[in-house]
Amino acid sequence: MAGIGLVLNTAKDALLTQQYAMDVVSHNIANVSTEGYSRQTAVIQASTPIPFSGLIFGSGVGLDKIQREIDSFVETRLRDRTSDHAAMTEKETYLNVIEGVFDENSGRSLSSQFDAFWNAWSDLSNNPSGSAERAVLIESGTQICQSFKDIRNDLDQFDQELDLALEAGAQKINQYTSQIATLNEQINHMEVNGNANDLLDQRDMLLRGLSEYIDVNAFTDSEGNLTVTTGRGYTLVSKTDAYDLSFHEDEVKWQSSSGQLVITDTVTGGKMGGWLEVRDEIIPKYKNEFNELARTVVWEVNRIHSQGVGLEGMSGVTGTFAASDPAEELASADSGLDFWDDIATGQPFTVWVYNSAGNAVDTDITITSNIKLNDPADTANSLVHMINSSVANVTAAESDGKLEITAASGYTFAFSNDDSGVLSALGINTFFHGADALEIDVNEALVNDRDLIAAGRIDTTGAFAPGDNTNALDMVALRETEVSLDRYTYGGAATSGTDTLQGYFSYLVGSVGIKSQGIQREQKSSSIS
Repeated sequence: MAGIGLVLNTAKDALLTQQYAMDVVSHNIANVSTEGYSRQTAVIQASTPIPFSGLIFGSGVGLDKIQREIDSFVETRLRDRTSDHAAMTEKETYLNVIEGVFDENSGRSLSSQFDAFWNAWSDLSNNPSGSAERAVLIESGTQICQSFKDIRNDLDQFDQELDLALEAGAQKINQYTSQIATLNEQINHMEVNGNANDLLDQRDMLLRGLSEYIDVNAFTDSEGNLTVTTGRGYTLVSKTDAYDLSFHEDEVKWQSSSGQLVITDTVTGGKMGGWLEVRDEIIPKYKNEFNELARTVVWEVNRIHSQGVGLEGMSGVTGTFAASDPAEELASADSGLDFWDDIATGQPFTVWVYNSAGNAVDTDITITSNIKLNDPADTANSLVHMINSSVANVTAAESDGKLEITAASGYTFAFSNDDSGVLSALGINTFFHGADALEIDVNEALVNDRDLIAAGRIDTTGAFAPGDNTNALDMVALRETEVSLDRYTYGGAATSGTDTLQGYFSYLVGSVGIKSQGIQREQKSSSIS
């Protein structure tokens, strides 16, 4: 009878085992459209043999385990590619938008406005005393200033949008890590009495979702807990504990058991890695170069304009640039002047004073010895003293770091031969004010009195005429003149070089396009589809 019982038990176990196997197949079919589901396999093996009458009899078959069919190597590769692809996709998105900011086919094409600006100077050179030409020049200058501001504001707006994305990204990462830590606990409890395959699938899906936001490493310990770290080793999940990220004061911070640590520079993958690269490397390059262009436009135009004269002399002028410390050397960073490093020490400039008849008086006031920047004592204060002690009928003063020059009643004054560049650096008799793209604007004194636009120059005798176009022609020539302009790497390093102003802008626009195309290629190569 024992033999018949063994046969019946073996048959029963075989039927149950196959039923269990069919249940597994049914579960697979039911979840064919479930995202993240891993196919499961019923692992069947022979049951433990039974000794009887000195012999060993097989006891049939049994279900050993239900196994998930996954490849850990493939999963890791997929997770890494997901992280890389997400980073490239975000960079591509923002580069496309940045390309739109510099779109030369738009209504605010900076190249077209450069053309209009130089053409306005050319028209003025043909009719130096023309009121209409001067009005057009002011308008074209104002438009180019507004375009500088608009483009720079757009770039700044991207920074704000990226900061919001980074803040939201940190919160999303915390949701993933919290859920993974919770699943670690649930999986541990479930695997005491069975398998937690479906929960393991859910955990892997969360891990893959996490990798879309940040580069991660993951491994399972002997107890089945998934430990997750950032690509550089900062723990995000350990057993049932999750370590949050936060975004504060422009930095990504990791919350450890001992406090917060800034990890911004260590995040290189996922959406956050893409956002950080755009914010901290790509946009800063274009901002630096765009500001370099705006700054150079201001300096080069002002350098020429400050040496010219309008239709008449000036009764008073106030510099548009201030020395934060008027007691410091003008040609040093300590002075606080925006263009301190463009001042050439040891070079003179000339002040001409005219009586009410328009004739130059005291023509020996050329500043060739007394007012000459050539030693550390040459400060805004000492410059005021030198002008007051050397130039009759003119009074100089310093007010909040700005140089003020006022002619006595019945007199006017003008400048020439400023090889030092100090007048331009102080904003005396300049066309623009402002030192970067956000601040650039046409000098308000010229807006209020277009006769002050310096189309002409003073000759060696101190004479000038309303029909003189010498300075306007020099301004027109600036269009094709190569000037000093720095180029920047994506890491922030600057290399000096020369280019025309419009040529430099064309280079800037081209570099945006080249970077965008490169990222598009990388995005396609990182695709996981």
